[in-house]
Amino acid sequence: MNIALISGNFLSKKGGISTTLKNFYEKLTDLGETIHLIDNSSSDIQGLNIIHSREKFKNFFFQNLGFYLFLFYLFFRILIIQNIKFREKLKVSFYYCFYPKDLVNRIKSIKKLIVYFQKVKVDIVFCISSSFPLFYGFILSKFFNKPLVTLAHGEDFIKRYPYSLNTIIFRHIEKIIVSNIIMKRLFLKIHNVREDKIKIIFRGINLEKISIDSSKIELREKLNISKNDFIIMTVSRIHPRKGIENVINVIKQIKEENTNLPIKYYIIGTGKELIRLKKKISESRLTDTIKFLGEINDITRNQYYKLSDLFILVPEIQKNTIEGFGIVYLEANYFKLPVIGTRSGGVKIAIEDGKTGFLIDPKDEKGLKEKILMLYYNKDLREKLGENGYKRVLKFFDWKNKAIEYRDVLKNTIKDKSTSIS
Repeated sequence: MNIALISGNFLSKKGGISTTLKNFYEKLTDLGETIHLIDNSSSDIQGLNIIHSREKFKNFFFQNLGFYLFLFYLFFRILIIQNIKFREKLKVSFYYCFYPKDLVNRIKSIKKLIVYFQKVKVDIVFCISSSFPLFYGFILSKFFNKPLVTLAHGEDFIKRYPYSLNTIIFRHIEKIIVSNIIMKRLFLKIHNVREDKIKIIFRGINLEKISIDSSKIELREKLNISKNDFIIMTVSRIHPRKGIENVINVIKQIKEENTNLPIKYYIIGTGKELIRLKKKISESRLTDTIKFLGEINDITRNQYYKLSDLFILVPEIQKNTIEGFGIVYLEANYFKLPVIGTRSGGVKIAIEDGKTGFLIDPKDEKGLKEKILMLYYNKDLREKLGENGYKRVLKFFDWKNKAIEYRDVLKNTIKDKSTSIS
């Protein structure tokens, strides 16, 4: 099977989508599938740097004649795509060819992608996200009559595009893969598509790459962390929606009421709230208790998982944004950490409340404080939840098994497409 994997620039990023992309590439390749990765990031995985991302709209008026000829070719070529209503095709054409945002990049990228697709064998197009990678994948699938499958994570399908473009595209592709039943229900609520188009495949953990041989005690000695400290950790973008400030507020309350409790809070990640939150921690005189570790490599991140006692990520619910799942909860569970999250989006699937960790309401600092102190004082409960989480990850979230699920969906989609054509 020859898979055109359209990523865009997710290889260079941190987070769940990037992790899924890398594991998909590795595990499907291990199964013997051929993957043509289209990604314009610098990475340890070699992708084809085809998709433009730098030219501004003002450059639209300074292109060569070939650029404008291709633009009008693209416009009329979209209009003759079969099995789509003319009104919908007109909307798609106007977006691709005349919508100002990223217009120059979009036209140049599509032209290069078409040239590339004419040279290689492709059986199916797979998009790592239903944001801009899907827009490129849609054109390629229609121009070359190849089936199209996309992942839909959460924020990518919640966002509304001009002319309801994403809804139109979703109606005319073969399969949409979501991570859980909550995302499936939300997707169906937002976009009017057939339910049988949507397939659920849980996100997974690459167990071979996440394991750490050193013991908890050895890691604490190596990183100069006291064996008596109770380490709480978060792995996340430093973004208002992620609820990190709520955790900081609670840690501050706990330390004010229990000055002798050896609680430390480590935050791995970076983002637009970093400077403000660092200032808040400094003003609260918590710099010895709360530390931002920044962006660190995966091995060091996994070492912090293993040396910690509790994982917390309490995302909030905000307009046009949602926590689609939360691979970090599974990563923490693999290292036998109990986890605390919120009843927000797919987090309710990632955590089994009372079995692998606890769910609280978003912004519920009182509830968060109660759960932290409960787990601090009850080692047996921590170990029970952590062990449950570990066993659940091994049973349901091994990427070896996820890869087989993805492969089967793609192969069946190719088969269904060929059957419908014949």
